[in-house]
Amino acid sequence: MIRYRLVVLCSIAAFTLVGQITPGDWYGTLDAMGQKLPLVIHLKDSAGSWTGTMDSPKQKAYGIEMTKVEVNGMNLVFSIDKLNASYQGSLSDSLGIVGTFKQGAFKAPLSFSQQVVEVTESRKKQDPIEPYPYLQEEVEVLNVEGGFTLRGTLTHPDGASTTKIPCIILITGSGPQDRNEEILGHRPFLVLADQLTRAGYCVLRLDDRGAGKSEGTFTGATSVDFAQDISAALEFAKGISYIDNQRIILMGHSEGGMIANMVAVNHPEVFGVISLAGPGVLGATLLMEQQELIAKSLGATKNELKEMRAFSADFFPLLTMDSLTIVAKKTEAFLRNYVRRSKEFKRSSKDEQETWITQNMDAYVNPWMIYFLNYNPEIDLKKITCHYLALNGSTDLQVPSSMNLNAINANCNPGEGKVKKIIELQGLNHLFQPSATGSPTEYGSNEITFDESAIKEILAFIEEITH
Repeated sequence: MIRYRLVVLCSIAAFTLVGQITPGDWYGTLDAMGQKLPLVIHLKDSAGSWTGTMDSPKQKAYGIEMTKVEVNGMNLVFSIDKLNASYQGSLSDSLGIVGTFKQGAFKAPLSFSQQVVEVTESRKKQDPIEPYPYLQEEVEVLNVEGGFTLRGTLTHPDGASTTKIPCIILITGSGPQDRNEEILGHRPFLVLADQLTRAGYCVLRLDDRGAGKSEGTFTGATSVDFAQDISAALEFAKGISYIDNQRIILMGHSEGGMIANMVAVNHPEVFGVISLAGPGVLGATLLMEQQELIAKSLGATKNELKEMRAFSADFFPLLTMDSLTIVAKKTEAFLRNYVRRSKEFKRSSKDEQETWITQNMDAYVNPWMIYFLNYNPEIDLKKITCHYLALNGSTDLQVPSSMNLNAINANCNPGEGKVKKIIELQGLNHLFQPSATGSPTEYGSNEITFDESAIKEILAFIEEITH
């Protein structure tokens, strides 16, 4: 996706009676993009030297290290560079620690107390309810080349079948995802797997390498590595007795659509590809457009958008496919020069400047980002020979619909006898939820996980090519 990771945190007051901030666990119930999330910070004091970590239990994120922690009596300051986040608060006898959370240009109030917040499981409107009218089993997929095992779920219709069954392999978007592609309480791949299996198809969905129950290491991997994982999944599906190995379809969301293309080009036996908000243009071009649209939706001014465009136009060309050492050297020099000459940093402290440089180095100088920025989907799209469906929502801010669908339509031409459909769905966002604005801040509060109109288009396409 190129999946959007801005964490929006707001406060709910809690009660505590203490005279100073003490080591231990501090809790809050937060509103993150409309979803109530528990958050826990763990503070430790060793002879006046403070350290800490943060948990987001509902998101299954634990032990997120704080880069810096400062406690001065009733005042708390901490930063988490990997999230581009910081917090500054003060103790209030009636409200606990009351302060402000920052992430990038975003600011929100945030409170902590030592009152334990219970974590409860939430269920979204479209989540299927057991018992299911089909079979599901835990499976293990061996990535022979990587030397590790991916784990996931295979669902298939119940009862004996006289004919073999087509299979759809689901491919997650960017970032470490579980088999349900869970985000902000939504489980789109669980919903899709349920709908597709009820319609009579097999569905295979996997935890990403290093995520969920899968082995392997996510950090340092690129889209090429993830394509290797899906190739292993393809070989696994071909070995299942009741799966029709001549009718296996790859369906990927966001970056997963790009990966589906990569695998299909190298495996001519792939029967079809379904790209759900998949990229169609150069990664650097897409990211510039994505950043501008999201910043605009969050209230950025025209001058701020102009500065953002100018910065990216100068910065992204430095992130080439050279060695990380070379790229890191060029990037750090550019960022330090930018800090020196930018009016934005005139009143900032040295620590704030160094934090900004480190955050950008971490975000951009890594194998995944560099590969993505330099990858042009046009190359693989031109080699596609299987049936092809591309869906995008008209209010998608992460993979803008017109730009990417037009590029896919121009470059993907499977040939005579193959079905090709390029469809823009009105009023749907990047997650295929109904949304007038498409803003990622609405993802969690939206009651719909995956709009029925999009599911109907997927089922119609599969029905057309498999019957």
